Amino acid sequence: MGSALFSFVIWFWHDVQTGALQVQVVHVDTGKDVLFRDSSFLLRVFVDEGTSVPRCFLRHVSSGREVYLQSGSNLLLFIKDCLAADDETEVHETRE
Repeated sequence: MGSALFSFVIWFWHDVQTGALQVQVVHVDTGKDVLFRDSSFLLRVFVDEGTSVPRCFLRHVSSGREVYLQSGSNLLLFIKDCLAADDETEVHETRE
């Protein structure tokens, strides 16, 4: 594996008092917090019908810039087991 350009540790947790999702990002090399601009993103995880490969689509809402990320078969399992709350793990089909 090549050298990493950026390495971050990302912590997030649900603040039950405010109902908000809290996020902290720390740069691995320096241990300092990483400050991001206020932003909104659309994250879509899907299986490409042509290749059966799980992919992530990430769009920066205000600029419309987009990027696709590709992974192996463990992507959907990783999201279900490590990221999504139990009631958010159902797969929903969409038609565009």
